[in-house]
Parts: sequence; structure tokens; C-alpha cells
Amino acid sequence: MRSRWHRSQVDDPGRAEAIVKGLADEYARKIILSTITAARSVEDLSSQNDIPLSTCYRRVHELLAAQMLVVERIVVTPEGKKYELVRSAYSEVRVGFEGGAMKVDVVVNEDVAEKLRRIWMSMKYGG
Repeated sequence: MRSRWHRSQVDDPGRAEAIVKGLADEYARKIILSTITAARSVEDLSSQNDIPLSTCYRRVHELLAAQMLVVERIVVTPEGKKYELVRSAYSEVRVGFEGGAMKVDVVVNEDVAEKLRRIWMSMKYGG
């Protein structure tokens, strides 16, 4: 499915490196692929992808820091336990080489971008 969002180039070399590192790691790749279409908790990602829970938490935090995942929402259970549902920030990532340098292009996950836009508009205009 082709996104209506435009592809953009990642200009920050550190961020481009973090994206490539995330794609190179098997567990991180499984997490990213599992969160493109729907937000998931770390526990769900762990069980769905057969990733040890502590490793899954570590990878999710690394992917959040690399801005490859975003927190879509925070859920509070009736017992007061809080947990985050995370979603892939990108629906497409392309890595290539051009002019002797690495080039990373991304397409923002349309669902995430639209949800963030709606939240911002509701905060800005009160509803």
C-alpha cells in the first residue's frame, strides 16, 4: 500500500545510523514490523515475537530513543497499573548509497501522523 505522505530524507547522520542499526537487529526488526499497523504493549510484543521480556523492553526503549517507535497512548488499568502502547513511526524505510554516502529515506506512518495531528489540534483548539 502506498502512503499519501511524502518520502523524506533523514539528514541527521546520527539518526540515520540509529535507523540502520535498528533495522539490522532481528528483535528490533520484529518489533518494528509488529507495530506498523497497530499499537502494542511490550508484553504483547514479547509474547507475539518470542522475545525475552527484558530484551523486548530494552529494544523498545532503544527504538523510542531512535525515534523509530512512538508512544501512541498510555493505558491505566482499573488496578492503577500503567503501560504504554507503542507504534512504528515509519511505514517505509529505504537505505541506499549515493555519492559515496549512506542515504536513508523514510515515510511517516500515516496512522501515527494523523493521530498526532488530531491530538495537537484538539489541544490547540480545545476539542
